[in-house]
Amino acid sequence: MAMPRTSKRPLPRHVLRIGERRRELGLTQEELARMAGFSTSLMAKIERGAVDPKALSAQYLVGLARALGLTLSEVMGEEVPGDDLGSVPFTLPVYTSPEELEEGKLASRAFLAPAELPRGAVVERLAFLEVPGRWLATLDLPFPTARRVWVLTELRPLLQPQAVYLGKAQGYAAFFPHEALERDRLALYPLHPDLPTLWLEEERPEVLGLVRGWRVL
Repeated sequence: MAMPRTSKRPLPRHVLRIGERRRELGLTQEELARMAGFSTSLMAKIERGAVDPKALSAQYLVGLARALGLTLSEVMGEEVPGDDLGSVPFTLPVYTSPEELEEGKLASRAFLAPAELPRGAVVERLAFLEVPGRWLATLDLPFPTARRVWVLTELRPLLQPQAVYLGKAQGYAAFFPHEALERDRLALYPLHPDLPTLWLEEERPEVLGLVRGWRVL
């Protein structure tokens, strides 16, 4: 449903709240739209009052409410019975390269529901790292490396049996399993054409982080 607006007609309170909440989370319209599951142009229309949130499909409406951590009532501007979609999700940084990670220049942000939080993880140390990219990796990782994946990584050097780590070898960031630390020889293969293959014999990668999960995109 379109909502024509002139300078004499201010935006409804629930529409203003959507824009306010997005800015509170530090998200761009593009980032929020991607997390909610629809286009950036639709997100822009919602915020400027050209599309009433109540006119969205149920899928889009719920996606927007979850992404913002708001109730359906807050997004729609009217009372909706049983509208609480759960706790506010955690906002995590997304890095697409080791350089972004080292400099703290995140590419975007993503949400993690409270139910998805790994047991014992420190939220402030969690980040999504996108592969493939400027990383090295062994051939026996549990997640795919030839397609786009966000690897949920806790950025502190935790050691666990049967775990997968983010580490560094000869200045290159790499993903490898715990067993790799015990091998006589270790091969790390590039996930980017500009990177070399590393063959390690006595040297072992430094552990920088623990892989907590992944999302195939």
